[in-house]
Amino acid sequence: MLLSTPDQIKLYHSSGLWGEERLDQIFCQHVQDRPDELALIDDQGLHAVTGRRPQCLSFERAWRKVVALSNFLSGIGMKTDTVVAMLMPPSVDAVIFTLVASRMGLIIAPIPITYGETEIREKLERVGAKAILCTARYENEPVAERARNVAADMFSIRFVFCVGEGAPEGLIELQSVLDDEDSASQEDLFELSVSPSADAVLAIHWTSATSQPSRPIGRSHNQLLAVARHVHDQTDLESNDCLMVGHQLSGLNGFAGGLVGALDAGARIQFHHFQTLAHYAEALSEYGGEHIFLPGAHWQAFHSCLSMSAREQLKSVTLIWNRSHAAKSDFCENETAARLLDLTNFGELALFCQIRRHPGEIGSVPLGEINGRKSLQSVWLETNLYGVEEARARSENKIVGGELCLKGAMIPLTIFPVAGAIKGDALRSTSDDFIHTEIGCHLVTEEHGEQRALFRPLGDLSDVLSFGGLSERGVDLDQLYKECGGVVDAAAFVVPSEDDGPGHLMVALVVEDEAEATEHFYTFLKDKQISSTKWPRDVLLVQAIPRQTDGRVQRDSLLAASQLCQVA
Repeated sequence: MLLSTPDQIKLYHSSGLWGEERLDQIFCQHVQDRPDELALIDDQGLHAVTGRRPQCLSFERAWRKVVALSNFLSGIGMKTDTVVAMLMPPSVDAVIFTLVASRMGLIIAPIPITYGETEIREKLERVGAKAILCTARYENEPVAERARNVAADMFSIRFVFCVGEGAPEGLIELQSVLDDEDSASQEDLFELSVSPSADAVLAIHWTSATSQPSRPIGRSHNQLLAVARHVHDQTDLESNDCLMVGHQLSGLNGFAGGLVGALDAGARIQFHHFQTLAHYAEALSEYGGEHIFLPGAHWQAFHSCLSMSAREQLKSVTLIWNRSHAAKSDFCENETAARLLDLTNFGELALFCQIRRHPGEIGSVPLGEINGRKSLQSVWLETNLYGVEEARARSENKIVGGELCLKGAMIPLTIFPVAGAIKGDALRSTSDDFIHTEIGCHLVTEEHGEQRALFRPLGDLSDVLSFGGLSERGVDLDQLYKECGGVVDAAAFVVPSEDDGPGHLMVALVVEDEAEATEHFYTFLKDKQISSTKWPRDVLLVQAIPRQTDGRVQRDSLLAASQLCQVA
């Protein structure tokens, strides 16, 4: 499936930012060059987390599994452009299936493995999925059971594949196929078709760059490789390095920056299930990881956990920030050999990565063309602040800002087509084809910044609620809670923890009858089978939801009201 326009394809091919090779073809070349070197290593605690035996594979062994699984899926009737929902943790099996999808022209849609049945069904219906690949479980989450229940209600789902022990009956278990490397004959091992092209869609992720509910975006091999290459142009990831991958694959950070980047470079991938910082630091020392991705807020605590050997072996530490640099300063220590980088995820539309210019300062983003570090001719991303000139005119040329808009080799132009449609709706754009992000920014002058226009992202123009490592859009939660019978109005908000831990999600409700409102509300959430992350810890019953004149919820007022109730 091609979603890029002919003009876009011509532009980025002629600039050298896009090429002709799919992800599987790139990996296959690494296999031929270094067949016996280690390529993929599972977290050694994988069995306790998913019920799947951990694997350690060389390039050739991994490729044999790719060929064997491709032959099996072709044999049972899987066709090009089939959308396969993938509820898999970061693991060797997830890499194998990604390469299989690349080889066969399948489209994978990674979905958070904590999702409940209602959320899974909504995602699958939206993209017209015909198959599901899932892990049997993930810690206490019954992933395979949920996938089976969803498939039973959706006549469009033809196959439900499962990996891991304890899968419920009725699913196609893939462990025996994945473990049978000898079924791939030597003659067929390196036979690669020229179709599909590298401009065809490989993966679907969901963007929150809109005031509407999040929408699916399909990215081609070339767009995913552009994301990965922009990031690793800064990290200097090389073929003999080891990249620790701990982020889930349902977002660009783990999928493109992690998995695709390592496959492109031919680096060794060491998977890790992010449970505690201390556990992560121990794994880093034990397995020799040299490049890591980490939520930016965890850097100070993680820094203190690092052993001397880990500090010496690290080459890059990439800190991930979520759409905002509002907290301008950050923990400035870096007593390691690593290069410290800041990576900003702009609502799953794009990643922006740069080497930190000053130890305690999250760098602002350049306005205009963002070039490659090694090749100044490579323009990975272009930024523009929508409305900045109008704001200047109204404020007598004072330093102002606007809405961040983006375009470039990693940016899609349309949403993924609704099931049955040929073309997807265009993403909202400016007259010169910059895609709106709905992220507010302001122009800045940094003491340590470049001698060019810079801006600082302040966060979404729509509300984003963060608690721990999770984030949810406030408007999505509000709409969900208002679907409960007897609820007149609803608004989610976060109460900070007293011990610097993750905040607590809460909800304020305006109800018709307060007597049994709370019990009825939680029964509604249970019946909806939504993700446990969307369950508020407590309910605050109010007479009205405070709103601004434009209808936006004043969540700070709700926080103050909840604290008064606790005092009372």
